[in-house]
Amino acid sequence: MNKPIWKLSAFNSAVKMLIMSVSFFWAIYYKSIGFSGAEIGIIFGLATITGLTTVLPSGFINDKFKSKDLITIAILLLAAQFIGISQFHSFPSVLFFAILGGIGQNLYTTSADSLFYKSTEKKNVTHKIAIYQSLNYFALGLGMILSGSILDLNIPFEQLILGIGGGFIVLSLIARTLQSNITADFNFLNYKADLLRPKVLFFMFIVFLFAIHFGAEATSYGLFLEDTLGLSKKLVGLYMGLAIFLMGIWSIIFSKSLKFIKVKSLLFTGLILSSLGHVLMTHRDPIYSFIFRAFHEAGDAAMFVFFAYGITKMFDIKRLGGNTGIFTFTTILGATIGSLMFGPMGEKFGYQVPLIVTGGILALGFVLALIFNKLILVKR
Repeated sequence: MNKPIWKLSAFNSAVKMLIMSVSFFWAIYYKSIGFSGAEIGIIFGLATITGLTTVLPSGFINDKFKSKDLITIAILLLAAQFIGISQFHSFPSVLFFAILGGIGQNLYTTSADSLFYKSTEKKNVTHKIAIYQSLNYFALGLGMILSGSILDLNIPFEQLILGIGGGFIVLSLIARTLQSNITADFNFLNYKADLLRPKVLFFMFIVFLFAIHFGAEATSYGLFLEDTLGLSKKLVGLYMGLAIFLMGIWSIIFSKSLKFIKVKSLLFTGLILSSLGHVLMTHRDPIYSFIFRAFHEAGDAAMFVFFAYGITKMFDIKRLGGNTGIFTFTTILGATIGSLMFGPMGEKFGYQVPLIVTGGILALGFVLALIFNKLILVKR
């Protein structure tokens, strides 16, 4: 029945829904209280940079201790972020609470994913990935639609995030009921041996290139929809939420497809769809823009299934925590560089420019994946 997987997936969906329901509204809110593009980039950049200091240790700790304990701590840090920013609006205060939230979000992601990968027990993996990923995206889409609708009713952003902070406190209590994970003794040489393989190193490089577009989206995507396309907050929520909701369906399709296609085909499909969609969604007509955004999200869904499947297949189950931490570290590093680059770029040249540039970076990843497959994997 996969009851532990269903329970963890439902819990993870609730946490991610609260996190992401306002994710693309942060930049809009920061601009509304007078922060510059550079300041917005600093907030996102430093929050993710600080999170980097906890990712690798938390990954290794997840192999040694119970992930649900780390999940509880992470959710309380997220509660502090949302409640704190709802009450304090100066740049130093917002930066401080955003950093706390950055640590919490990264610690949560590493711990929840580690617990999921270990709970699969490397059995019936594609089915379990479909459950975990699809519930996640259905919840994310619903959260964005609801938050956009709430903000469109002129309910202050501060009240919304205060309520979300309270939700995190409730979830920190529920976290105590999650399953326990497999633990193992720490041995750095084992992790080193896991990583120093050509296909793993290239896997991490693709993760890095792919993650750069997260920084562009965090700093420019919401502002592009509101300022460039002229959408209301309700329509922003619908635009983002429906596209991500569709990712739940795509996650099921791509997970099931691994029974019939090679995993490298999933990688190629993900990169090309994500790249083309990211560039073309800058179309000034909201309808066409949404269609291409849905195109992009289909590519992202393929990539996330590829990453999840790759992690479960490439690493020993006892060291999935540490290796998940390395994966998350690489993701955050790419997102951090993207935030610092594209916050000022979007303000100066237009919020569509970072989206186009990162679409080109995704296309570069597609070309490099083809070359790696032909020169390295085929020869081997």
